[in-house]
Amino acid sequence: MLVTSKDLFWVALAFAILWIGIAAGFACFYSAMILRNVWLVSKMVRKKIEAVGKVVSAFKGKVENTASYMPPLIDGVTKLVEAFAEKKAAQAAKGKRKK
Repeated sequence: MLVTSKDLFWVALAFAILWIGIAAGFACFYSAMILRNVWLVSKMVRKKIEAVGKVVSAFKGKVENTASYMPPLIDGVTKLVEAFAEKKAAQAAKGKRKK
């Protein structure tokens, strides 16, 4: 089988090619698994971003609805404060008359 040194060279070369092929196979497998994990992580991040977007849009809608109620509410509170101030002024004037 091994008559010359050239035969030994071919056997060594065959083993080297075998190991290079095995290493390349493992490298392809692990790179595919890494890419799969990156894809899964990006999918989860995309879902989280969509969820945050939904929450923000819901919050924005609620704020806009609440903002439409604010001017009448502010007017009502202003009128209440004015009424209390007038009542307090009237009571203060009554108190000064009694003295």
